[in-house]
Amino acid sequence: MLPEPCFSFTIPSILDDTTLECRVYNPPRSILDPEDGELWSPKAAIVAHPYAPLGGCYDDCVVLATVSEILKQGFVVGTFNFRGAGSSKGRTSWQARPETQDYVSFVGFVVHYVNGLQDPGSSNFFYKSPSTTLSPIQSEYETPLDEPDPTTQGMKLILGGYSYGSLIVTRLPAVNLILERFRSFKKGTAEAEIRLRAVGLSKQWNKDAQMHDQAAQGQSKLSRDKHHSMAVMIGGDETERGSQHSSHESRRSIEAVRRSMDRSRRKLGLRKHSSDASDHYILEESLATTSILSPSIHYLLISPLLPPISMFATMFSNVGSGQQLHWEDKLVNRPTLAIYGDRDFFTSQRKLRRWAEGLSIKVGSHFRFNEISGTGHFWQEDGAKIQLSSAICQWIQDTSQPIREGRRRI
Repeated sequence: MLPEPCFSFTIPSILDDTTLECRVYNPPRSILDPEDGELWSPKAAIVAHPYAPLGGCYDDCVVLATVSEILKQGFVVGTFNFRGAGSSKGRTSWQARPETQDYVSFVGFVVHYVNGLQDPGSSNFFYKSPSTTLSPIQSEYETPLDEPDPTTQGMKLILGGYSYGSLIVTRLPAVNLILERFRSFKKGTAEAEIRLRAVGLSKQWNKDAQMHDQAAQGQSKLSRDKHHSMAVMIGGDETERGSQHSSHESRRSIEAVRRSMDRSRRKLGLRKHSSDASDHYILEESLATTSILSPSIHYLLISPLLPPISMFATMFSNVGSGQQLHWEDKLVNRPTLAIYGDRDFFTSQRKLRRWAEGLSIKVGSHFRFNEISGTGHFWQEDGAKIQLSSAICQWIQDTSQPIREGRRRI
């Protein structure tokens, strides 16, 4: 069974500040149970939902089944509602370009959130005492984005989607270009808000995990299930109102967020942090010091949409053959799994198989596909979701590489 998300929150889209609903799930063997936990190498996944006008949202049963399976493999998993879906603001476009930018926005959040998670026993904990002298807050932030190094590697990041969500995944720019948007930015922009939200939530998780670890050492009977009660719903902007982008919507204040955090701590029997008054400034200072290694990207496409259906979903978007080849090249060059049923309602088995085989036989291809017999686009047949989960599990295990260093407990 899928647990409650650790955090439910909103972020602004980097395109136009449209408010997007988001969720983050931390893996079961979490930092709240360090005695039974295992060393963890940073890895995360994003699963995007189907077409919103047809009812698609992050509560879709296929999305939830996928999240549940990836979570079992020790990943932090994030989901979000595109504009026009659920309680996200705005409306679905006909070009898919705004939705692509929504996805890019959430990639920026997830990378920085996972980068901030730490072992609760680490001596280099992401916490600064109230006596810390803070440098002045600059009007523009610039943080280092490390180039890929053969001897080091950033987190493993699965960019996934189901149906329309998979279509958006194929249109995402390179991850280095995505992270560049979050490397240098002005205070109060959507990029700054997303970075601050990511840093704030990872910092909160680290602090509560450390306190829980300390409490557990003195209270051996503390329930292991209490980490589920840490689920917190968060909204609001992280920067001061005077610095916010003029088009940001007015959402709940940071004080309301802190009250929600306090309720979570009380359920765990934890005391309020004495440094809360300076947390806002500590978060902003952290933007200038965070170093991000370029993630290792994998792609997961569930019931992918092919022409002509994909063209209807992006009716007014002009896509040339060169651009289409570029999108397919990235699926070949990175570990990719396409999984679909042979009774897909939107695309014939023959067309899906021809497309998948064509990508898989290219020289040096990392593209794999799995065709599930007797299954349609919506995975409603008996045993369909079990086969889906099994295929995803096998692919993750097959593409996992031993991590020799940089391991962390979560």
